[in-house]
Amino acid sequence: MPKPFLATDLEVLTITPTSVVISWITRCIRHGRLVPQPYRTDARVWLAPAGAPLRLVHEDSRPTAFHKVRIDGLEPGCEYHFRAMSGDQQPTPGMAITNRRHSPERTHRFMTLTPPPGHYLETIALANDSHLGEKRQGIVLGPLPTSVKPGPGQKNYAQAMFTAMLDELDSRRGHPFLVLGGDVTSKGTAEQTACARALLDSYGRRHESWLAVRGNHDRSQHDGTDPFAEHFTDYQAMCTTTTASGLRIIGLDTTRGGGGGWITPAQMSDFRSLLSEDHDRPTIVTAHHPATNDAALTYPSGPQFMLRMRDRMELQLAERKARGLFLHHAGHTHRMRRGRADVQGASAEYLEVAACSSYPAGYALLHLYEGGYLVNFWRIGGDDAAAWQMRSRWQSMGLGPLFTVGSTNDRNHVVLKDLSGLRPSGMPVPPELRV
Repeated sequence: MPKPFLATDLEVLTITPTSVVISWITRCIRHGRLVPQPYRTDARVWLAPAGAPLRLVHEDSRPTAFHKVRIDGLEPGCEYHFRAMSGDQQPTPGMAITNRRHSPERTHRFMTLTPPPGHYLETIALANDSHLGEKRQGIVLGPLPTSVKPGPGQKNYAQAMFTAMLDELDSRRGHPFLVLGGDVTSKGTAEQTACARALLDSYGRRHESWLAVRGNHDRSQHDGTDPFAEHFTDYQAMCTTTTASGLRIIGLDTTRGGGGGWITPAQMSDFRSLLSEDHDRPTIVTAHHPATNDAALTYPSGPQFMLRMRDRMELQLAERKARGLFLHHAGHTHRMRRGRADVQGASAEYLEVAACSSYPAGYALLHLYEGGYLVNFWRIGGDDAAAWQMRSRWQSMGLGPLFTVGSTNDRNHVVLKDLSGLRPSGMPVPPELRV
């Protein structure tokens, strides 16, 4: 008898020192449909330390198609095994990166993270590609069905996802400082940019609660106006701020005209001068376009879609001299990915963060300690967000998520680094870090 549904897209999405988030979807068989219909069913998860018998830790009979289960109370640095079920089916990984031989989704095993040494200092939220005002998700190539049209009630999905993220950061994540790495809007219009600014102002004051840089979608208008400059920052102008822990955040405008990017000589000179003034100061950089050849050569659209090569190299050389600069955050590619520097001796991590507006639809939290930092990717919660995440999963004929979800290590990792130059911000330790 044919199965009525498929349980697929198993992801061990978020792993912290004391918790794990496991997700999967249940959907109808496609039968020629570009966007398969959801199939609502139950969810159960068994889990135990490696070597111990599995025990049922989650059971939810409420029918849903997008299953996201968080399990708390785990031990740091401990290996666990698990099994998930919906109905009589055990979900399987549905993407190449989660279907690798040693992935947690294949082995049904994962290791919780061990926090860096020293006192907890502060948490920073990293997000990008909210695309406020967008009408369809994905690339539009004439008649080719590469983009996904919103379903009923999802017309304003980009604003709904962005608002849900802000609410979640405020109510559940301790209101961390928010860094937005570009493509805040879909087309950079006056209406979209004003909406973005209003939403961010509801979260807090600019450069006290958030910082945003321009992306290629936040372009100036054909009539010569530049709404993004009016509400945020002038074209090709650097912006900076300092958080409660003393962390320096530098925002760069890497946009040009089309999809690719550049940095003008004036902005590059300002950037080098700022770094040279205090090169040991703990610093992160945010810029829309990824800054490495590694990123440019591994993205399907190719190097022309990225920051131009001479600027990639000049930027990395400048960042190498600033020993306190430990992370460079980028968006643009919509993927969660740890990059690799091209210059020898580089000490910064080059991290691309997945889009807020579409699958996997979330943000990264950067937890700072005296002895390093811990990164976790979190998918935006809520039933409405889950419904859009499931639908946007099928962008680019269902191939988009193969490039965006990233590996477990891309989404969850610890880096040891001397951040003793920072001070405790007074922010409470997040629950998942309390050990």
